[in-house]
Amino acid sequence: MTELIDAAKIGDISQVETLLSGGADVNAKDSEGSTALIAAAETGHVEMVKKLLTAGSDVNSNDNDGWFPLMGAAASGNLEILQLLLDAGADVNAATNFGLTALMIAAGSGHINVVQTLLDKGANIKAKDNNKWTALIWASSEDHQDVVELLNKVRDRTLFH
Repeated sequence: MTELIDAAKIGDISQVETLLSGGADVNAKDSEGSTALIAAAETGHVEMVKKLLTAGSDVNSNDNDGWFPLMGAAASGNLEILQLLLDAGADVNAATNFGLTALMIAAGSGHINVVQTLLDKGANIKAKDNNKWTALIWASSEDHQDVVELLNKVRDRTLFH
């Protein structure tokens, strides 16, 4: 059912409503395992994300690589979508098949507000991907000094408490 995913990707709410009222499965996956919610989160369509969540889209459904909607919001730096997904029950510590978490993705992309929100929601600062990289290493490798400072501050607080 890639028609629903395509419509979600371009933000065509009327087409999505038509497809859903016609019986389309809101959680249908394409050949890569992607869903309409993953597509909408990645492309930054806030109203589409709201529509899909209201229609019962599974906020913790992942694609064949283990990519979740929350990760798309973290990668794009879209704080509003990130918050909608978290409020809908997205797993803040979900990891891809490669061990990447939304925190690592946001840190490596330099989205400090997203990093802070994920930390506030309980993201595991000590999580490591399959290469043993943490969010701090991701931020440092991409030269996002403000994110490095934030993560160091949080890490130091957790070491001494």
